[in-house]
Amino acid sequence: MSIKLDPAILPALDILGMAQSGALLRAERETPPDGIPAFVTRAGWDELTATHADHHDASHTVLLPALEKAVARILSHAAEAASRNGEMTPVLTMPSDLFPSDPDLVLAFVRDNTHPVACALIGTAAQIEAALRGHGSPQDRPN
Repeated sequence: MSIKLDPAILPALDILGMAQSGALLRAERETPPDGIPAFVTRAGWDELTATHADHHDASHTVLLPALEKAVARILSHAAEAASRNGEMTPVLTMPSDLFPSDPDLVLAFVRDNTHPVACALIGTAAQIEAALRGHGSPQDRPN
């Protein structure tokens, strides 16, 4: 199932800057041809590592394939809900066991502020809030 997201109506964030700084990490090795780039917060990645791959030398080789499958399911659920409701909301909260720290997963659809690209942010509300707070716009940062 697919849905169309108009990047022009999504909240704009510095996705590229957040990814370059490490506040966001790709939640997939490659974006599917009909998909949108998905990101997990650094705190979310760290929680997944601590929970599922703490004893692995290359935790990304364990986590990334599983995270890709989880992201595909999460985005599929979002598409189904949008189809059922007849609209796509920019932020969805759904029950999930992805992050042990919070049973509610947040999926936020945003766009990069320099490129008209829709993206998905995945994490707990606290993780996403912390990532956004830690990477405010230049005028919001202290000198």
